[in-house]
Amino acid sequence: MAFKTALYEVLRGQFAKITLNRPEKRNALNHQLLDDLFAAVAQADADPAIRVIIITGADKAFSSGYDIVGGSYYTSLREGADHWTLDAALTTTRRVREMYQQIWNATKPTVAMVRGYCLAGGCYLTMLCDIAIASEDAVFGHPAQKVGGVSSMPLWVYLLGPKRAKEMLFTAKLIDAKEAERIGLINRAVPGEKLEEAVLELAEQMAQVPADGLRLNKEALNTAIEIMTNLDAAFRFHSHMNAMTRLRPPSAGSSSLTSLLKKKR
Repeated sequence: MAFKTALYEVLRGQFAKITLNRPEKRNALNHQLLDDLFAAVAQADADPAIRVIIITGADKAFSSGYDIVGGSYYTSLREGADHWTLDAALTTTRRVREMYQQIWNATKPTVAMVRGYCLAGGCYLTMLCDIAIASEDAVFGHPAQKVGGVSSMPLWVYLLGPKRAKEMLFTAKLIDAKEAERIGLINRAVPGEKLEEAVLELAEQMAQVPADGLRLNKEALNTAIEIMTNLDAAFRFHSHMNAMTRLRPPSAGSSSLTSLLKKKR
C-alpha cells in the first residue's frame, strides 16, 4: 500500500521500515501523517514475513511533534468552532489514546530509529516503541509543556521515574541523546553515521528468536507492565486530564491550548 506522507519499505526481507515523510515540516504530525503511520503499522503487524517494525523520520528530524498550524487529531478544533467543548475534547483524546495503544500493543517488536528533533508527540512515539536507538545529535523533550496542562502520555513516569518525569514536564527542558540514554528515555545513543547499522543489527538479533516465542515474550512483558502499573487506566486518566486542559480559559501568566491555536493561525 502507498502512503501520502509516510514511506514503507521492507529491509532484508523481514523488517518493515516506516518513515515519517514531511521533512519540510520536520515531520510534524498532521491528520494525514497520523493516518498513514497507523495504517503502515497495521500493515506491518499483519504481514507474516515481517519480524520487526522500525519507525523513523525523513531527513534530519524524527518528528517535531503535533502540527499545531497544519492541524492534527490532537490539536484541531471542529470546523467552525472557536473553543473546545467537553464532548469534542473527550472524543479527540480518546482517538489519540487509541492510536497510542495501537503501537504499544503491536504484536511485533517496534524500534524507534531517531535522529534530530524528537519533541512532544514525536517523543511520545519513541516511548511507545519497545526499543529506541538515537543518533547522538538527537534532541528530546516536550517544549509544548510551556503552555501548561497535562501530557496525554503516561509513560513519562514509568520510563523515567517520578523525579525525572517531573523535571522534564515541569520545566519543558530539552535534552540530548546521551542524557536521554542516561535517564532511560531511550536504550542507546550512537554516532549518527552508525544509527541505521545499529538498528538493523538489533533487528537481526531479534529476528533470530522464533516468531511465536518473540510474540509471546512481548505479550508477557506488556501484561506484566499492565499488572504492575495498570497502564490502560493510566492512558485513560491522562487523556481525560488532557481533555480538561483544553476547556480551561486563559488566565494571567498562562495560555490554554485554544488560545495557542488562535495565535498560530
